[in-house]
Amino acid sequence: MMEILGLNVGIYDIGEVMLRGSLLASLLALLLSLTGRRRLPKALLDVSVIGVFVASGILLYALITSDMRLVYVQNYTSKALPLFYKVTAWWGGQAGSLLFWLFVLGVYALLSLRREPHPILTATFSATMLFFLITTVYAANPFERTLDPAPDGRGLNPLLQNVWMAVHPPSLYLGYVGMTVPFAYALTGIFTGFTDEVIRKIRIWLLVAWSLLTIGIVLGGRWAYLELGWGGYWAWDPVENASLIPWLTATAAVHTFHLVRRGTHKLWFYNLTFASFLLSILGTFLTRSGIIESVHAFAFSDIGNYFLVFIAVGVVVWVVSNVYLIYSPRLGEMRSGKVNYPTFSRGWYIDLGNYLWIVLTLIVLGGTFSPVFTEMIVGTQITTKPDFFTYATAPFWSLALLSLVFSILSPWDRGYVPISKVSLVLAVVVALLPLIFGRNVWASFGLLITSYSLFALLDRLLTLGRKALKDYALLAHFGVVVTALGIVLSWNYGRSHEMAFKGREVKRFYAFNLQHLGWQEYEGPNYEAVYSVLNVGLWRWNLGDLRTERRKYFASGEVTTEPGIKPLIPFGDLYVVMQGAEDDGTFYYEVRFVPGIQLVWIGPMIVFLAGIVVAIAAARRRRGRNRPNSASDRLQVGA
Repeated sequence: MMEILGLNVGIYDIGEVMLRGSLLASLLALLLSLTGRRRLPKALLDVSVIGVFVASGILLYALITSDMRLVYVQNYTSKALPLFYKVTAWWGGQAGSLLFWLFVLGVYALLSLRREPHPILTATFSATMLFFLITTVYAANPFERTLDPAPDGRGLNPLLQNVWMAVHPPSLYLGYVGMTVPFAYALTGIFTGFTDEVIRKIRIWLLVAWSLLTIGIVLGGRWAYLELGWGGYWAWDPVENASLIPWLTATAAVHTFHLVRRGTHKLWFYNLTFASFLLSILGTFLTRSGIIESVHAFAFSDIGNYFLVFIAVGVVVWVVSNVYLIYSPRLGEMRSGKVNYPTFSRGWYIDLGNYLWIVLTLIVLGGTFSPVFTEMIVGTQITTKPDFFTYATAPFWSLALLSLVFSILSPWDRGYVPISKVSLVLAVVVALLPLIFGRNVWASFGLLITSYSLFALLDRLLTLGRKALKDYALLAHFGVVVTALGIVLSWNYGRSHEMAFKGREVKRFYAFNLQHLGWQEYEGPNYEAVYSVLNVGLWRWNLGDLRTERRKYFASGEVTTEPGIKPLIPFGDLYVVMQGAEDDGTFYYEVRFVPGIQLVWIGPMIVFLAGIVVAIAAARRRRGRNRPNSASDRLQVGA
């Protein structure tokens, strides 16, 4: 405690004051920026961001020191929790994650506004900051205190005590929050005109946010694969879908840029950018409102009402801006009119892809919110099963994949269907294998599409040679195809068996020989566990040992499984989960082989790296165009 103006003020009082001061500064920045001022609103927004940074530092201090006077610390940490997970508890709960969202938004605001604080740009960031500050201060205060601190906390959810949860939420938030920047530039374009400069800025920031959202989604899949013990990475869970929906529209927007720079589809570009932002907010609402049950969601909360108001305001702005853009004489160029792309040309494939991405968005969006609709109609939530999403989207995913591949292989000026005889013959051979050995029609169809796409792009990569390493669009599309192939293989050919071992028993799982070597109990920093070891052989080769365990956490009493994984690159993983044991020493396992799973992790990494490199290259080109070329130019700029 310290004394300020005769009052005893604690560090958490300062945290609350910082948040409330930031709220006031954001409100003033919003109001003043709407009057056309530049410097003062920008300065006020900076003050708001600094307040959020200070409040974030104070919350981190409380988490690290396990100060149980804060309700948030008591609910999401314990004294025995390792330091690493005390830090990750920042985004492990409702209030802390909202503050983390504000922190990320503040970083984006500082980066975006440091050179060009246009009033509309400042107003957009201020309005978004204001909304999240209101929800944080009045609906989910991270500095709420208790008069009766518990001797210890409940601990972080055991499922979140995984290294992938340390990187998955931040990268996902960087993608979600990052959609604010292209959205802000799109709104600015309404008043300044959608010049080449404005469009380039939208594209650069859209690429950054889209790339980060891509890697955030795959890191979440990696967490589910390692921590949930079911051998999968995507279950069409509502919160998983919430991250996919804005990714779909952002993917369409990223591709639409190539049509915009040829003079068409500006209105498409604007709307897809706006939709990506609003759908990011909608995804956040879905995660935090608790209106739909999900293994990933936060508890039910009234915070959803705040989000509904913000989304409603966003929809109104969206509709009004579209009416203005369509009928404004000054911005009539937004109406692209007739598209003059020859059928089956690159532009035609990109345009087709836009419609496919939108159809996929509507299917996933409708299926995700169907429990809400059914509750309104019949009074109870009827959850959409994963098979609906799988079978409803599969044809459109296939067409979207082909449109991506054909667009990269086709010219702009003439129609062309890039069917390579060699690639097609190889794809047909691959696709026949599931029919011959398993009569799996879905697998055959998936392998036909993905293997043809892979062979066609490999042919282009080999033709270009070293130049292919600089064709980042080609590499990104190659990463998408690699991911698709991994999904088809793992989705259709993953197999599992329940097996029991006693003593040093040896059993066979397909071509694998598994020998049970024994088990051991041990105590971790905040849990007790038992692990067992299996030796893995493949025909005559010894592949080494595999360890799996079950943990019971002291603070919550929850039990989790830690699967044992033996990577067999590039074919897949041998995946083993301990299910339980009996007093006589019999251990029960679920043993699974997951083919092609490495491709599911590698493909998005290629897409992410390619997207970031393209964004950096585009930013450098923009700076180069804006840099004065001569002494007289520099003098004029200085004047």
